Amino acid sequence: MKKKVAILVRVYDRVEDLNYNLQIIRDTWHTFDYEIIVISNGYKDGYLINENTKQLVDNLIILDHNWGHRKGSAQLLQEGRKHIPDDCDYTIILEADTWIYSDDIVSKYVRLLDDKVNVVWASADWYDKDYSLAVDFAIVKSDFIRTHFDLFDIDLYPECYIANYLKKADVGFISITENMPVHIPSYMPKYPCIDDSANKRFYIFPKAKMVTHHIEFLKGGINEKKQLFNVITGTNYFTDISVKNRRWKRIKPVFWIYLSYLLPKKSWFKAKVYRKLD
Repeated sequence: MKKKVAILVRVYDRVEDLNYNLQIIRDTWHTFDYEIIVISNGYKDGYLINENTKQLVDNLIILDHNWGHRKGSAQLLQEGRKHIPDDCDYTIILEADTWIYSDDIVSKYVRLLDDKVNVVWASADWYDKDYSLAVDFAIVKSDFIRTHFDLFDIDLYPECYIANYLKKADVGFISITENMPVHIPSYMPKYPCIDDSANKRFYIFPKAKMVTHHIEFLKGGINEKKQLFNVITGTNYFTDISVKNRRWKRIKPVFWIYLSYLLPKKSWFKAKVYRKLD
């Protein structure tokens, strides 16, 4: 019998991203028996989930109010945790715009977590100078979520909050190295593959077959994201999208990711610290 795993997907306005994300999961995630839980707080602002998307969801929770930009994501996680089935040993927390082809990476890190009694969380290392854990995609032992009611009581710096929380709880974590590095060095003006000088993030993770673009940063919008997904996964998953020069389009972001390993970082000269959060 397959192990049962919950997928907690949170969404506000990225309902188109959500639809494609759920299709990818249903089509390519086969290792475990997944319970897909979607939590939305965008209905009041007109971000409605269509009927086709609803068919891909096992449990849809619609919240009739939104706590706002800073607390909205925490609101979704806090509500979603209440709906994790009792028979799910693990819970994946996932942003609607984080697309992952196949569940190979899920399977790998579930096995690693199985082998470690006091380690409860797996996700990417988010910041270079602070201990921080990504919350756009993370694999968490469900019992830890169930027994720690304030785990998702997040405000600013959610990634640092999670790292601090685990330290205080005296439990460990595993870094998902396939999803790293997350940020380009701060002294670079921008990542050459995308116009995002504010966040300075990589949005493509070839080893994990993951793309996480915010479509407003892509000139071609959702169709460009679908094209990039085909390029990074080496598939024709989106059959309505043609890809020219696929090899070059894959080499370019991979080159910049590997180059970032060679560029000086603050962590080379100063140890990571736990950020003080008020």
